[in-house]
Amino acid sequence: MENFYDKWLAEGSRIDDKFARSPVIAHDSDIPWVKTRQDAKVKLMVSNEQGFPTMGGVVMKAEIPAGGHTGKHSHGEESMHFLSGSGFSIIDGRRYDWKPGSTMQIPYRGVHQHFNTGSEPAQYISAMCLPLEVFVNIGRVEQLEDCGPNDPRVLASFPKEESQFLKNGQRVVIHLKDAPQYPGEQPPDTPEAVKNQHVSGKYLVVGRNGFKDPSSVAIAHIFEEPAGYHGGKHKHLEAVLYVLDGEGFTEIRGVSHRWEAGDVMHVPPAMFEHLHFNNGNKSYRLLRIQFGIRIWFTNIWPEGYMPQRVYDESGRPIVAGKIAL
Repeated sequence: MENFYDKWLAEGSRIDDKFARSPVIAHDSDIPWVKTRQDAKVKLMVSNEQGFPTMGGVVMKAEIPAGGHTGKHSHGEESMHFLSGSGFSIIDGRRYDWKPGSTMQIPYRGVHQHFNTGSEPAQYISAMCLPLEVFVNIGRVEQLEDCGPNDPRVLASFPKEESQFLKNGQRVVIHLKDAPQYPGEQPPDTPEAVKNQHVSGKYLVVGRNGFKDPSSVAIAHIFEEPAGYHGGKHKHLEAVLYVLDGEGFTEIRGVSHRWEAGDVMHVPPAMFEHLHFNNGNKSYRLLRIQFGIRIWFTNIWPEGYMPQRVYDESGRPIVAGKIAL
């Protein structure tokens, strides 16, 4: 009769089988919008429920109608990137303005609400790790108000933005124009395996920009490759990328997976070798979403989980460069 230890021995094979059968791309066009108390339009893109073997994170896309606001709630840490529209957020009573390209970090259990003050819908990408928090029995979402149309009197009652930072000095929002360029001056602890990984990009929610570091979730970078280029080939634990612009494909252990703007790519936490290609006719931009549990496990076992560069047959590292014809 099978006992608990027999089940433990079988776990590795069960997880490997799950990785082999799991999806890699969440295609935006295939996922319907739904309405919740918090969002007038929202779609859950990457989660365990959708078959993606995540490390406890979720990725959502939401839309705030013109002249509307989200609900008001609190939960664990959240990282957001605004794709379109303009407005502001109230976080623990303080105002933070945003526009296309702004990235916002909601502090743990911060009470927050987002207001669209522009003339077009405002879309944003959101990442949280509620499933992980629930697994360790600390997950909690508290709904204080529901989404709906803006009240001009309520909008007029809010103060103007005073700072991009909390009172404790922790940064909340960074606009794209203020984000440092990648590669630029890389932090001294940058692993060799991720240097020259992309042609260019931006640093977003990272410690060097004044954000809390480490964090449980962070929309940390934008990576860009011109037409006809590829990124570096390497392997590490989980990778999650939202496609801001362009199209291309990712090769994971020799299998190609195509994606386009609006899709989310998930490389499972299996140290799979992967490489991104831009075979389109314009640059692509990828938004990197980082879940801190990956870093935690990397620190526990750097010999197995530290990012590792992949080398070609001549022993040269495969870094970002032109696609060989």
